[in-house]
Amino acid sequence: MPVRINSSLTASLLPEDERRESMIGAEINLPYETPILDLDKLSEEDMQTLRQALFDNSVVVIRNQQGINPQVLPKLAAVFDEHATNEHSAGKKAVSVIGSGKFTNYEGIPELEVVHLDHTLFHESPLSLEELDQGYTRPYRWHMDTPLYERLPGEVTILHGVRIPKVPDQKIKFENGEEKTIAAGSTAFFSGARVFDLLTPQEKEFAMNTTVTYAPQAYEYIRNCKSSADGLTIPTFGNETPIDQLSEWTQEHVAEYPMIWKNPGNGRPHFQVHGCCLYKLTTKNPATGEVTVVDDVPTVRKIVYAMQRKVYAAENIYAHRWREGDIVIFHNKGVMHSITGQLAKYKEEEEKKRLIWQCTMSTTQKPIPYRA
Repeated sequence: MPVRINSSLTASLLPEDERRESMIGAEINLPYETPILDLDKLSEEDMQTLRQALFDNSVVVIRNQQGINPQVLPKLAAVFDEHATNEHSAGKKAVSVIGSGKFTNYEGIPELEVVHLDHTLFHESPLSLEELDQGYTRPYRWHMDTPLYERLPGEVTILHGVRIPKVPDQKIKFENGEEKTIAAGSTAFFSGARVFDLLTPQEKEFAMNTTVTYAPQAYEYIRNCKSSADGLTIPTFGNETPIDQLSEWTQEHVAEYPMIWKNPGNGRPHFQVHGCCLYKLTTKNPATGEVTVVDDVPTVRKIVYAMQRKVYAAENIYAHRWREGDIVIFHNKGVMHSITGQLAKYKEEEEKKRLIWQCTMSTTQKPIPYRA
């Protein structure tokens, strides 16, 4: 009788036409005897393959995970971060629900309504009705999963596609006129490593020596602001909540991180900056020790935007085309991400609703500076 040898977890790059120049995307193939992810059945070698695939490719997908227990997701997050806490990075439940539409008796909840955020709610000059009718969309706001106050950004975020809307594809138009066709409701990503690669030598040197300070209660600070057409920055200054009108805050809890973070899996530098919530830049000359501070918020935004906007091109953006059952794990400390798509008009139609589980755990590990 033949002996059956257990298979191993493997990783393979996503197709080249999906990755393009983004440096993003791999698919995880589970051992054949474990079609639904079960961490207890993975070997340490499997775990290391999974970690390395994530840190090298920033976003990995595991297909056909319908029926997975939501309690697995926080445990999965801990695979990538030994410092992960038992608390959601924003103080919510470990697994929360995002999407579009009303759901009845879902997971014991009598009535659940989730609202899809689209760019018309946040952009200074949103697309016209004519452009929306033609199927165009934009990223809502590029960000990391973190409140940028008190709690640290977790290493990874995990998403699970439960209901995926069956609606026509939509398009993003870029400044150079190129268009990218995406699935409606795609989660879009760009790599901080790709941003770093696009910088000039002078910009790289500046970035490696600079610390970013975010506004106190950062999201409260920008709650009345509107973003640029690419969702990367706030072009108009003056609508910020005055500092003395913010909720109570202390300086020790204000987010302050290096501009360039070190990838823990391969040592690669990542330009990891939330461009909408900036407040101050502090740069130290490594040769002389001289410190330069820029604390004029419009100037801070222009400096960062000039560097980060280089990545906003079709070839550098990976937009995940969801399938029901997908688990997507992304390196929250290595990419920026944004929701896309215009789904509001479909929210009452059953086949066009969207339901995603989200798990992003806080951590006790601060971002590692690329240049210590």
